Amino acid sequence: MKIICGFLICFQVVFAQQLAYNTCIGAVNAPINGDFSLSFLGLKTNNQIWVVFVAPQSGILQIDMTQVGSSLNFSTGLIRKTILDVCSSKGGAVEEIPFELRGQKNLSISLEKNQQLGLCLSTAARMKDLILFKCSFAASNLNEQALVLDLTYDEALPTYTLMVKDFVTKAPVAGKIFLQGSSEITGSYYASTLKLTLKQNVKKGTIKIDAPGYFPIEFTARPIPLNEHGADTLYLQKFELGKLSKLEQVYFAAGLPEIMEESYPQLNRLRDLLILNPGISIEIHGHVNLDENSAKKAQKLSKQRAIMVKKYLVQNGISPERLYAIGFGYTKPIYAKPQDENQKEANRRVEILIKNN
Repeated sequence: MKIICGFLICFQVVFAQQLAYNTCIGAVNAPINGDFSLSFLGLKTNNQIWVVFVAPQSGILQIDMTQVGSSLNFSTGLIRKTILDVCSSKGGAVEEIPFELRGQKNLSISLEKNQQLGLCLSTAARMKDLILFKCSFAASNLNEQALVLDLTYDEALPTYTLMVKDFVTKAPVAGKIFLQGSSEITGSYYASTLKLTLKQNVKKGTIKIDAPGYFPIEFTARPIPLNEHGADTLYLQKFELGKLSKLEQVYFAAGLPEIMEESYPQLNRLRDLLILNPGISIEIHGHVNLDENSAKKAQKLSKQRAIMVKKYLVQNGISPERLYAIGFGYTKPIYAKPQDENQKEANRRVEILIKNN
């Protein structure tokens, strides 16, 4: 388990706010078909909402927005379109389109396959108006494949192949894939199987995958190898009522309830699921390893860790009434007698139980 310095408590609050959806890096990954709502966070400065879409095929994205709140208030908006990361201007042209939202606004935006669209709304300081989004997408080329995306350009060069599958059925799952690590692979894509030309191994890459109905996953500082004889396969767990699932890539300081910095991207993906599925609530189950002092202290620590996850989600726009923090101490270990640090780390975990509101 990783150790942190004494300033982490303050840093955690500050960094959590930096990754809220009032910034591009904390943007909500939204569906191109469906309804959802977001509220401004009521900040003194940078009181914004950021939403990101990825086009699975070439077509028209229709976004209808309604602002619920002060009748005297209006928002300014900005649309950014790019083939790469919408939060960065490096490596690709960015098209920006300003607009105003006065009560209601209907946008019709033409997108190419795998093009990324970022939508930013800004309003007056301290305002907490609610924005209702209604999105629909119409493909312009019905013959375009959405599941398999082959972007290789030279058969003589090695290929990186990434496959996304269901954890239980092993069936292909199509979703948003974001890769970062080299000029050949960096970008946002929509596919279940992605093939890219890769001239050399990437020692520290980033992979993010979001698919409708599944828990998202994110890996940072992950090797992205050349795959001449196989594929890099990642498995997604289905997002189902009544199912208990481990929240991957969420880490705590040894013996403390504070959440480690590298956990925030994964918690933001959980936040997105809760925003886009308003009819559910979750139980947050905290667990610690057997060596976490006495049973009483272990139960207290596990409850505190679950509460810290709840606080993070509340800070980032989720109603506290939808979140229930429970601590189990070390009463439900994955490894009853852990033999190494990896098994101890597996016992220190957070699990999510999905319920109806």
